[in-house]
Amino acid sequence: MMTTSRHPRCVRLLFRGVCVATIAGLTLASVPAVASASPSTVQAPMLPQAVVGLAQGSTGADVVTLQNALIAAGVTVPGGADGVFGSATKSALTAYQSRSGLATTGTVDEATAAALGLTTPAPAAAAASGLTVGSQGDQVKALQTALMAFGVFVPGGADGVFGPATKTAVSNFQRWNGLPITGEVDAATSAKLKLGSTPSTPAAPAGVAKPAATTSTGFVGMTTGARGDNVKVLQRALIAAGITVRGGADGVFGPMTAAALTSYQQANGLTANGVVDDAVAAKLALVPGAPAPAPAPAPAPAPAAGATHVGLTVGSNGQLVKDLQRALMQTGLTLRGGADGVFGNMTRATLIEFQRAQGREQNGVVSATDAAELSLGTAAAPQGVSNQAGFAVYGERGARVTALQQSLIAAGISFAGGADGVFGAATASAILNFQRREGLPATGKIDQATADRLGTVAAPAPAPTSSAGVSIDVFPVQGKCWFGDTWQAPRGGGRLHEGVDVIAARGNLLYAAVSGTISKVYTDTPGSLAGNGLRIAQDNGTYFTYLHMDTFGPGIVLGATVTAGQVVGTVGSTGNSATPHLHFEVHPNGGAAVNPYPVIKPLDACNVTAPRA
Repeated sequence: MMTTSRHPRCVRLLFRGVCVATIAGLTLASVPAVASASPSTVQAPMLPQAVVGLAQGSTGADVVTLQNALIAAGVTVPGGADGVFGSATKSALTAYQSRSGLATTGTVDEATAAALGLTTPAPAAAAASGLTVGSQGDQVKALQTALMAFGVFVPGGADGVFGPATKTAVSNFQRWNGLPITGEVDAATSAKLKLGSTPSTPAAPAGVAKPAATTSTGFVGMTTGARGDNVKVLQRALIAAGITVRGGADGVFGPMTAAALTSYQQANGLTANGVVDDAVAAKLALVPGAPAPAPAPAPAPAPAAGATHVGLTVGSNGQLVKDLQRALMQTGLTLRGGADGVFGNMTRATLIEFQRAQGREQNGVVSATDAAELSLGTAAAPQGVSNQAGFAVYGERGARVTALQQSLIAAGISFAGGADGVFGAATASAILNFQRREGLPATGKIDQATADRLGTVAAPAPAPTSSAGVSIDVFPVQGKCWFGDTWQAPRGGGRLHEGVDVIAARGNLLYAAVSGTISKVYTDTPGSLAGNGLRIAQDNGTYFTYLHMDTFGPGIVLGATVTAGQVVGTVGSTGNSATPHLHFEVHPNGGAAVNPYPVIKPLDACNVTAPRA
């Protein structure tokens, strides 16, 4: 596969990194564009010279690499990694750049390539190649530390022992980055993880003296790989300056911190290289051991609803900010980074969009009116239960949601999922689009004016869903296993856990908890949360969801009938999963999920290791 370089008379052969010019039918090889590796070193198939400069119209393997990196970063690329840089890939790239605080050019510049991890492998990267189950020592610690810096959960942390948990973490990293899924560290995985240098003392760029980045003094030269208190000071200073640092001040200088620093440098006219230099240190007034900036103070207590949230602005952080972020997302607005508890530029932009929709002053600061309309500081109704008689609300499921969605579709508003009876972000966004088109206040909620324009009518609120009367006949996982009550535990992007996780070894059998029909099948794709999975539905509409499966059992296809105890697959860690387990959900009468812990606990069979007869 070849791609045309930016030189009009040069074609780069990506496999060797050699520039070949064609003149009057003659082929002349120029000096290699990239230094050759030693014969024993296997280079990762990804070179920044080939990736940087990609734009709409490009095709080939480098575009596939870019698209896989975007998907791994959680950005939807319509059409997937097809190797064609069209308008859809440009939109996805622009969305990533905007989310990461980069220049939204729609082309791959050096800052974007660095943020996506598409950088040249370090010469020593191959040193970590060959690590596998059974390996021990500092190289394994470096591997585990790098995985965690990229956001991969490593059970047990950086203990220097390459066991099954580390293999699972490596497999997840490979899956999310479009690499061969082996669970072992090959040259491509090592390069992608930027292994080969000690994380706590990263190599300084040319011309910059390397400081002891993790000591109590010295910031200049800190870059990707640094760790420690000084990194926390840098991250806090960036957050206080209004820059979103995904993951917060965790003391790990990873790709997200590099992207945040690059964004700050661009905004302040500094050299945008993601490295702390003298100008950055001076501009941010970096001082060793500086405390975290205090959240914006709330005004004196007032009787108005949500008074404790009033005054939140850029630089604030904590639970109150999480409340605000979740409330904004429930209106149907998109908030890059989710409910991370850090009030950065993304949160400010989303709040301004909400204020604009309400026709109020757009200053990015929470006012008393904002807090009241977002139900901040008040006892909100349980998710999925209306607090406004007559009209469906965010999180609700059922007949009146379906009727609302059908009205939107009839009005010419299309949205993902269609009339599925689930009032989620897609439905809220559809309401916003309808309200904007009709010149109504854009709230993402159904009020009387919106209902009248849509032609939808009030209906009784659905009865609260409970697990009463729901039971299973067979425990769904072969032992040994372990599970606890994790219902509604917080998850990334402001989500709440809607199931119970049964932890077990990969390959353990999964059984049909009840007799029923396979009503849905999930398949693992790049960026998938669910991974492989299925639903087993009963005649009364109640269904049970299995997610993160490794394999499906014989005959397990959409529409198949199963009996309680039948093998439906095996335990895995596909999708957004850090360790092999079964995510199990219970949906009574086809409605919202309920806590499955009291449903499966009475049949706990985690101590039963023999397969069912």
